[in-house]
Parts: sequence; C-alpha cells; structure tokens
Amino acid sequence: MPENNKKKDNGSILKVTKADQYKTVRELFERSHANSSYFTLLILSALIITCGLLLNNSTIVIGGMLLTPVLTPVLVVGLGLAVGELGAIRSVAMLIGKSFLIILVSAFVLALLFGYPSDVYSFENTTRTAILYFIVAILSGVVGAIAWARKEVIEIIPGVAIAVSLVPPLSLVGVWLSAFQLDTARFYFFIFLLNLFGIVVGSLIVFSVLKFYKINKEVKEEAEE
Repeated sequence: MPENNKKKDNGSILKVTKADQYKTVRELFERSHANSSYFTLLILSALIITCGLLLNNSTIVIGGMLLTPVLTPVLVVGLGLAVGELGAIRSVAMLIGKSFLIILVSAFVLALLFGYPSDVYSFENTTRTAILYFIVAILSGVVGAIAWARKEVIEIIPGVAIAVSLVPPLSLVGVWLSAFQLDTARFYFFIFLLNLFGIVVGSLIVFSVLKFYKINKEVKEEAEE
C-alpha cells in the first residue's frame, strides 16, 4: 500500500485524469457564479485592501487579497480559451466586468471619504516594475490553474491569492482618480491590465498542457448552465 501511494505521489504534476478535469471544470464554474456570497466577499476584500493601501499597511492589503474571489472567473477565461469555447468566456465576462467596477468604485468612494496620506502605498512607476508584475501574474496563473486541477496541492491557493496583483492596482486607480491624479491612475490601470492578461496567459498554458480541450463538451455544458 505505501509503495502504491509513493508511486502515485511521484506522478507528473502536469498529468490529470479525466475525472479530475471534470471536477475542476465543475468547481471553477460553481465558484464563478454571481451570487450574494461572491459579491459580499468581493466588496469586503475591496474595502479591506483599499484601507490597507490608504494606511500604507501591507499586512492589511495581504489579508484583503486572501478574501477576494475574483481569481476563479479569470481562470475560467483561460479555460475557455484553452478548449476553444467562447461561451465559457461570455458566461463570466459580465461577472468579471462587474467585479472590477465594484472594486474601482469602492476604492474611489473610500478615498473620497477619508482622503489619502502623502505616503500612500504605491508601486514604483517604471517599465521594469510593470514587466516584473506581468511575470508574477503569468506564474500566478500557472500555479492557480495547477492548484485547481491537482487537488493534492490545493493548499497553495492562499499563496496564489496573495501573489495575484489584480485588486491592489485597480484599487489604486480608484484612489488616484479621487485625487484627480490621472497620469498615476493610468499607470496603475496599465499594471492591472498586464496582470489580468498575465493570469489568463498562465492559466491558458496550463489548461492546454493538461489537455482540457478533450472535455470541450463538459465545458460547454457548464457554460450554458
């Protein structure tokens, strides 16, 4: 028995069974439903992260990032691209758009109410910073997709949530828009778009390598539901 377990543990992390593929698809779509739980967590995480940014407190920012549910619908986009099912992308596109708008508005309102200190938490405004965050986003998309497909490494999900920099830069867009600092807001929006694209690319690579295109029918059915 121990030998069998050892043999199983030595299997490639980039190999999954068809049952695992079905389960991954089903759970990703379940976690990407636009329900009260999703939006409650989203709003709470957006407010916590913005408070952390305004207080220049990275611990609070990290705590808020652990709550945000926005990673799963973004992974669904990567899955949809991997299997060539545009219906899957359409099914979460509206949710993703609403999610990002809620984050932006929450940060904007909070910054208007409380203002921001001169040393508000910020990223270095350079091309180097943008590229490094893009690399982190791609790697986060890779790890996130692997974690959903390989349940034995699901415990790494909190780490992925921390690494994914989607909400903080978008929150900073709201903060700087409230201060009418359009150039700075534009830079953080660019960082946000790079991160979004990077996560999609990373997850697309993994779902393609794991041959999720073989269960196109299952993805289509979940998207239609």
